[in-house]
Amino acid sequence: MKKILVLLICILFANVLIAQVTFKNLVKDCQFAVVGNEKYDKFGYFNSHGEKVTCTLDDMVSLLRKDLIAYYGLGNRYNTELKVKAYKQTDDYQETYETMMEEYNFFTQGKGYLLYNLRYNSNYDTAKRCFPFKIGFDDLYKYSQPNYLCFEKGLVLTYPNAYLSRTTQNTNLASNGIFNYNILKTTVIPEEKALKIENEMESPNCNVRLLLIFKITKSATEKKVVGGYYVNQNFVIGKTIAAYIINQKTGEVYADMSSIFIQHKKPTTQRRR
Repeated sequence: MKKILVLLICILFANVLIAQVTFKNLVKDCQFAVVGNEKYDKFGYFNSHGEKVTCTLDDMVSLLRKDLIAYYGLGNRYNTELKVKAYKQTDDYQETYETMMEEYNFFTQGKGYLLYNLRYNSNYDTAKRCFPFKIGFDDLYKYSQPNYLCFEKGLVLTYPNAYLSRTTQNTNLASNGIFNYNILKTTVIPEEKALKIENEMESPNCNVRLLLIFKITKSATEKKVVGGYYVNQNFVIGKTIAAYIINQKTGEVYADMSSIFIQHKKPTTQRRR
């Protein structure tokens, strides 16, 4: 009887812990968030004075390259190699560089998160028991490397190849006539939860979101052709470490897909002597 009572208490305690996992719990350790009205072109954070600050995607590229002149917008003042060389020998440059490196460490050592609105997205696949969500982006922001989830303005995050594919669509609304879609396959989601997600996606005030937690790793630049001309497109690249489907308003976590980001090491075999 005592064993049964202990087991029931353990189950109750476990259910309480699960119920406590909310959107706010998941992002409480994140130092910054991707903002910008779903254009994903800014990184928002609170500085040491408690002030809300935003950093553009291009600023982030300059920061990752430790390019002080570009990051602080000093290009007009120091517009020649000689002027830049002379500025680098000043105390002001050294102090400003130390400040920049503090921000560099803040972004590269901390975690950030992104919320993608799933309003009117793809329905649940009852045969495969998952959702094939679509995330669209202009061809200008297509990162050439595989296994990356692309977003507008040049943010790209790693995603396992088994759960990600791409498709294209011709349209005169895109920069070079091509619009792309990431097709993100979720892990298995029970029908009861899936029905909640579908109903919420159909609402004009949809609160269901794809939540991605990631770490910024590096930047990259690729040449793109727009209107017959080459342009340089910057990318901020991040490593995804967790993914969820959540209700931003209620905080409910519909699905935890983070297990797909865990790298399982192959077992090693020892030779028999």
